[in-house]
Amino acid sequence: MILFNTTFNLDPAVETDWINWAKDVYFTNALDSGYVLRHNLMKLRFEQEGSGSTYSLQLFFDKDNHLEKFLQDWEQKAMNELAQRFGSNAVYFQTMLDVVI
Repeated sequence: MILFNTTFNLDPAVETDWINWAKDVYFTNALDSGYVLRHNLMKLRFEQEGSGSTYSLQLFFDKDNHLEKFLQDWEQKAMNELAQRFGSNAVYFQTMLDVVI
């Protein structure tokens, strides 16, 4: 199993709107793609004051080709929409991990 993780740091001014976008747009479309097995949205519990909120948006895939197809067909569109909607108020980095246990 493969975990595709996107970690976001959000300006407090957009946090609620971003959570709604993640729930109503990102996860809905990701699950509708047919490639995602399950998803999580996690919030970092302890953060430095004034640094914004940090979230981990996680998608799980059964096969490499499902992740590749998802990235090719859908992920870039989502990140383009994110940039247009939130600009520099939502910065992120992405990682791909193999689930070991």
